[in-house]
Amino acid sequence: MTRLPLTLSLLLPLVAACELKGVTLTGGPPDEETTTGGGSGNSSVDPSATTAIDPTGDPTATTDATDGTTGEPPAADAVDILFVIDNSGSMARHQSLLASSMPALLSDLDGVDLRIAVTTTDTGNPRCPAAQTTPEGGKFVLRSCIDAAADGAFVFNDKDFSTACTNKCSFAGSDFTVTPTTTAVDPDPKPRAWIERTGSDRNISVDLVDALACALPQGVNGCGFESPLQAMAMALAQVNSPDSATNYGFLRPEADLRIIIVTDEADCSYDPEFDEIFSSNKSFWHDPDAVAPTSAVCFNAGVKCIGAGPTYTSCEAQDFASDGSPAASPEQAVLHPVSKYIQILQDIQASKTGGATVRLFAVTGVPVGFETGNVPLTYADDPDPAQQELFGIGPGCVSPTDETVIAIPPTRLLNVAEALGTPQFFSICEGSYDAAMIAAGAAP
Repeated sequence: MTRLPLTLSLLLPLVAACELKGVTLTGGPPDEETTTGGGSGNSSVDPSATTAIDPTGDPTATTDATDGTTGEPPAADAVDILFVIDNSGSMARHQSLLASSMPALLSDLDGVDLRIAVTTTDTGNPRCPAAQTTPEGGKFVLRSCIDAAADGAFVFNDKDFSTACTNKCSFAGSDFTVTPTTTAVDPDPKPRAWIERTGSDRNISVDLVDALACALPQGVNGCGFESPLQAMAMALAQVNSPDSATNYGFLRPEADLRIIIVTDEADCSYDPEFDEIFSSNKSFWHDPDAVAPTSAVCFNAGVKCIGAGPTYTSCEAQDFASDGSPAASPEQAVLHPVSKYIQILQDIQASKTGGATVRLFAVTGVPVGFETGNVPLTYADDPDPAQQELFGIGPGCVSPTDETVIAIPPTRLLNVAEALGTPQFFSICEGSYDAAMIAAGAAP
C-alpha cells in the first residue's frame, strides 16, 4: 500500500464492467511502479460435521462427512482455485508480482485437472458509489488486462499503472478464445468465466501461464474499502446459483478448493444494515470532525487490540455494535463476523468427497518469514499521525526496498485461517510471490 491522500476513496474512477470476453495472454518483466510483496493463507479444514451441505445447493442432500467421503471411488487429482484480488489504488506492483509467479503456482500441478477463477475485493461501499466504481460483488472476471487497461482500469489519481499488465500480458481479447464446456450442474456447453484444464484439454487458446498473466491483473480503480472475506463469500454463494452467468457450477465436490486472497489492507466486509458507519455514524472514525472516513474505519470496526500501546500485546477480530461497544450478538455486528466466513468454508469442506480439502491462502500484510512460524506479526500504532489516521494501525510489513510500500495487518483474515488450521500467510512486502504460489499450488 503506497502512502495515499485522505480523500483517496472519493477519487476512484469508473471501473470497466466485469464480463466474460475473449482474451489473450503472455508474460514480461515485473512492473516497478507501485508495490512489492508475497503471502499465503491457511491449511486444510478437518471435516468434523456429520451432515454436509450439498455443493449443488440442494439443502436436503447430505453426505457422510465424518471421514470426508461418500463411499465413491477416490477422487481424481483436481483443484479449484479462487483468486480474490485487491484492485484498489496501491495494488499495481502487487498484481504484477503475482502474475510473475504463475510458473511457481503451476509447477507442481502437472496432470492435475484445474479450474481457476478470479474476482476482486470490491463488493461496493457507500464511499465508492456506482458512478465511481463497478463492484464485482464476487462475480468471476475473465478478460485480458490489456482490455481492462484500455477501459481505464489501471488509472488511479490521474496516474496510469497499465505497465502492471502490459509488462506481463501480450494478448488482447481479440486474440484469446474460450471453448464452451459443460459442468456437473449445467450440461449445456458454454464459455465459462474461469480458466479450465481437464487432462490435456483446456478451455483457453493460450498456455495457462500466459492466460493467468493476463487474467490476474485486475486494475487499480476498485473501491478502497476492500472486502476480501465478503467477496469470497459472495463468489462461493453464486457458484450454487443458476442465476449466476459467471460462477454457476465452478466448484467440484471431488476437487480441492484453494482460495488465494491478495490484499494490502484490513478487511472491511461490512453489513449494509449499518452502512452509516461510513457516513453519519462516526463511532469508528479516527477523527470524528473529519469530512469523510478513512480506511481506519475498517480496522477500528473489526479489531480489538490488547495493551496500552503504542505496541500492543495482541489484536484479534472483534464484533462491535454501531455505537462502538462489543456486539451482544452477531446480528448487531457492523462488520460481518468472522464466524460467518469460517462456517461457509467449513460447510464447503463438509461437502467434499474423496478426501478433497478446503484451504485459504493470503498474500497480505504480514512480515517477511511469517509463514515459517518464527517471525511474529507485531501490532503497533504508526508513529506518523497521518498514517495512523489513514489506517488506524501501523503497518504489518514494509517493503525492504521502498519504505512507502506498506501493508496493514490482516487480523480478520488471520482469524478465519486460524480457525481452519495453521495459517500459511506470506508477506505482500516481499519482492517475489514464488514461495506463496508454490505453497498454494502443491499437488493434491
